[in-house]
Amino acid sequence: MGQNSIPLDSAIERLLEQTPVPGKHETAPLLDALGRISFKNLDALINMPPFDSSPLDGFAICHKDLAGASRDKPAVLRVIETLYAGDAPMKPLAKGECARVMTGAPLPSGATCVVRYEDTDNGKDYVQVPLSLREYQNYRFQGEDLRIGRRLLGKGEPITAAHIGVLASQGFTEASVFMRPKVGILSTGSELIPGNQPLSPGKIYDSNRYVLGARVAVSGGEPVFGPNAADDAPAIAETVEALLKTCDFIVTTGGVSVGDRDYMPLVGEMIRAEQLFRGVRMKPGGWITGLYKAPKIVLCLSGNPGAAAISFDLLAGPVIRRLAGASRVLPRRTRGVLEEPFPKTSDNRRFVYARMEGEKVAPSFSGSGSLATLTGCNCILDIPGGTPPLSAGDSVEVILL
Repeated sequence: MGQNSIPLDSAIERLLEQTPVPGKHETAPLLDALGRISFKNLDALINMPPFDSSPLDGFAICHKDLAGASRDKPAVLRVIETLYAGDAPMKPLAKGECARVMTGAPLPSGATCVVRYEDTDNGKDYVQVPLSLREYQNYRFQGEDLRIGRRLLGKGEPITAAHIGVLASQGFTEASVFMRPKVGILSTGSELIPGNQPLSPGKIYDSNRYVLGARVAVSGGEPVFGPNAADDAPAIAETVEALLKTCDFIVTTGGVSVGDRDYMPLVGEMIRAEQLFRGVRMKPGGWITGLYKAPKIVLCLSGNPGAAAISFDLLAGPVIRRLAGASRVLPRRTRGVLEEPFPKTSDNRRFVYARMEGEKVAPSFSGSGSLATLTGCNCILDIPGGTPPLSAGDSVEVILL
């Protein structure tokens, strides 16, 4: 790693400093808004439930009419109506009256409790109740779940399946969301071929376009794929320039190290971009280059698929979430306990994909070029530089994905 490399936190800070806050938005049908970022605050428009209602099938009664009721001397009440969910009560209860109600039905005026069917003789015109209830026992109040004006969704908050349900219960059929940023993806390397071609000697399939394309979508962006670029600096520069015209952010893989064909620093010079950094003090994928061609960023990652994935999650993910309008762009962190040893010494700050269940964390032992063992991972271990091999039971910092 070069002497001009910078810490990961500094690299993220420089990238976010050059990432504009989005302003473009659109209206999406409610289901299509799932996973998008809300453009504005949404508050409850109606109380939920919108009226006092029954939480069970039974009889709506004034609790005073049950005072002293017992098996030997049950209260006897006249049933004046039957109410189903969707009905409206016809009249208030008078002394000695009740209404048969179904779950979710509105309660008539004068009712202060609901007795379960199974606690009565379930009479048709008159019902016998052999017990007393407290005031408002088995009673669901208007606004018990939601009150008018309560914040349902904040600006910059991802819209989840739970939000969809709550918004639908309020009568919303659409939501205002930030536009998805277009993220250009460019794989470089003469060894790469598309998956629909037979492998020839020395060639490999380009998995990075799919690895990063999927991550772009999960992060809230829209992937835009450039053509695979051979190891030719002018051709790569031309493709990057073309992507800059239509994309909000560009991520490339390959050509970032110090070999004869590692052209991305030269490409930065050819497109007259400012170099934000050259190298990040981390492992794997430390040879990362950040370029800025106002007002857009070009982030150049390692060509090794595993290294590209972990570098993307740590550096590109926050940029895309910022461009997508998210108020929280950095991943959440927690602490975990190693379920098994991690036998490597971490001279530099090391990041390792892992699987976390409860507080237990199982690290993946894949190398920077491997993808096969990452499918079960849901987090990244953040191991400080200078850390010796870790033992089972050691406490570790965990970045949640």
